[in-house]
Amino acid sequence: MSEDPLSLEKQHLAGLLEAVQRCVYFLEGLDSRLSFPLSGEALRSRCKDRDLFDSLAALNERFSKLQDTCAAVMRHAAILSAERTETFLAILSF
Repeated sequence: MSEDPLSLEKQHLAGLLEAVQRCVYFLEGLDSRLSFPLSGEALRSRCKDRDLFDSLAALNERFSKLQDTCAAVMRHAAILSAERTETFLAILSF
């Protein structure tokens, strides 16, 4: 016998929350490789530093993934809560 739909949706939400934790964990791992704030002068002086730009690319990708996953979590939680989501989803997509 298969699980009820609500249990499956709750499991999916739990998986999304775990994905958020993984995103944060790997973003925190970049903290030792990048020193903030990054100034324009520092970037110009290291314009061909592959390690720096690999770290910046990883930061960009991981932060984007975190944003997407957080949006999915909020959307899923709103739907499970039976909240009206039209305006909320429009704000997220903007």
